[in-house]
Amino acid sequence: MAVALVEMHPFKSELCDLPDGLPVRAGDDVVVQDEDGEDVGRVVSYEDSDESRSVVLRAATEDDLRRRRELDGETDKALAIFCRLTHEYGLGMRVVGAHWRLDRKKICFFFASEERFDFRALHKAVSTALDTRVSIKQIGVRDHARLLGGLGPCGRDLCCRSFVRELRPIALRMARQQNLFVEPAKISGVCGKLLCCLAFEDQSYQQWLKDMPSNGIVVKTERGSALVTSHDAIKRRVTVRYDDGTEQSVALEELVPVRETGHCR
Repeated sequence: MAVALVEMHPFKSELCDLPDGLPVRAGDDVVVQDEDGEDVGRVVSYEDSDESRSVVLRAATEDDLRRRRELDGETDKALAIFCRLTHEYGLGMRVVGAHWRLDRKKICFFFASEERFDFRALHKAVSTALDTRVSIKQIGVRDHARLLGGLGPCGRDLCCRSFVRELRPIALRMARQQNLFVEPAKISGVCGKLLCCLAFEDQSYQQWLKDMPSNGIVVKTERGSALVTSHDAIKRRVTVRYDDGTEQSVALEELVPVRETGHCR
């Protein structure tokens, strides 16, 4: 049985089992079922995974899509009630969205914040006011940026908005191994976190760097022994410094490792 990634909301995607013989493709609207009931989503892609917790029931019909639009139209009223109650309970939440399940048995509210809240009392009040099951979920600033959209420093639409579906952790190591020793503001996106594009070539850089000598290693060149001071993984070249203080860029294939000095890259 195939597995598809289905997006029900910008903040909610699930891996769903796709029954054999069901003619759906990426971009098609489908009805899915999980432990909470039924919902409408859009197939994003096929995935090689065995972690699905939901199942695609059928391709969405016109009635399903009309019902989805009706529920989306009711969202503003629910959001108004939710925002009013957050103020009454003194919770400084930045409410960014809500999502009704297709069967209208549950609604989920999303808020963005850098701090944690105890919203148990709020949860009970909202559930009573709407007379339905309620879920309240905190999202990160990266998810919020995906919802709002915008332009990155490259001048193109945000990657998280246009094509990145899974927001994986971005580490400062990725910038360092690409020799991007610049101020944090220049390698951060509109969300304030490290740029998603730093991860695009991470696997390639890790593979290239396996062949590169670490900084501090003594190597042999045509001019004699020299100390490795820096490297360019893409061009497969290293910069070495000789005993007289002069430096030279040398192709990786021209080097012969001699010994380590105890320094690390």
